[in-house]
Amino acid sequence: MSDLFKNRAAAKARSRERDEERLRRGEVTPSQLHQENLVFRGFKKGEIGLKPKYMRKIKQQYENVRGNTSKD
Repeated sequence: MSDLFKNRAAAKARSRERDEERLRRGEVTPSQLHQENLVFRGFKKGEIGLKPKYMRKIKQQYENVRGNTSKD
């Protein structure tokens, strides 16, 4: 395994440890942490170029995270 991958794995492990500690201290809720760690955060759903069937899945997951379990 190259050093790049080893370094990335170590950085991700440190990040997970920081996140777990923040959760333990009550600095963030699990849903807040999830929002912070989203890959596409800051983009509008209609601007990331996903097909409609994937857009529905993302919308449902987002609503579930926010505590809204209603289906369209």
